[in-house]
Amino acid sequence: MTAKKGNLSWLSAFIAFDVAILCAVLAPQLRLIATEPEVVARAASSLLAPPALLLLSSLIPGHVKASLVFWRGKFALPGHRAFSHHAHRDPRIDTAKLNARVSPYPIDELEQNSTWYRIYRAHRDDAAVLDANRRFLLFRDLAVVSILMAILLPVGLWAMGLGLAVTPTLVVFLAQYALSAVAASQAGVRLVTTVLAIESTAEPNPKQGG
Repeated sequence: MTAKKGNLSWLSAFIAFDVAILCAVLAPQLRLIATEPEVVARAASSLLAPPALLLLSSLIPGHVKASLVFWRGKFALPGHRAFSHHAHRDPRIDTAKLNARVSPYPIDELEQNSTWYRIYRAHRDDAAVLDANRRFLLFRDLAVVSILMAILLPVGLWAMGLGLAVTPTLVVFLAQYALSAVAASQAGVRLVTTVLAIESTAEPNPKQGG
C-alpha cells in the first residue's frame, strides 16, 4: 500500500469530523427548513467517501498542489532550495560531508530538486523518510481537499436553498486549509532535510573513490 492510499482513511476521518461539526452547529437552522441534519450528514459522507476524495485530489496537478501548500508560484517545492537553504538550517545535516558526497553541488533550483530527488530514491525505504513522506502527503492532500470543499460545498448548499450553512462551511474549510497547508509545508521541509541528513551521515560507498 502506498503512503497516499494509506492516508485516504485519515482524509475521510477529517472530512467526516468537519461534516459532523457543521451539522451540529446548523441543526436548529436545518430543522427550521424541515431538513434533518442526519440526512445532510449522510449525503455529505457519501459524496466525500474515500473514492471521491481520491478523485478530487487526483484532479489537481502536482505543481498546483505544491503552490497551494507552500504558497509560492515558481519553484514551490522545498527540494528547489534543498542545498542552498534547508541544508544549512538543520543541525542533523553535516554540510561538509554532504558537499563531499554530492558533486557537482547544485545551485540552480531545478538542479537542486532533481539532485535531492535522486538522493531521496536511494533512501526512500528508510523508516524516518517513510514517516516524513506519509505526513507530508497526508497534510498536502488534506489542504487540497479542504480548499476544494471551501469552493464546492458553499455553492452546492446555496443551490439547495441552505444559504444559512454557507458561511460556517466556508469558515470551517478555509481554516482547515490554512492549518493543513502550514502542517504540510513543515512536513515537506522535514522530508527534504531528513533525506539530506541520512545522506550526509551515510557510510561511504566502497565502489566510490577508486
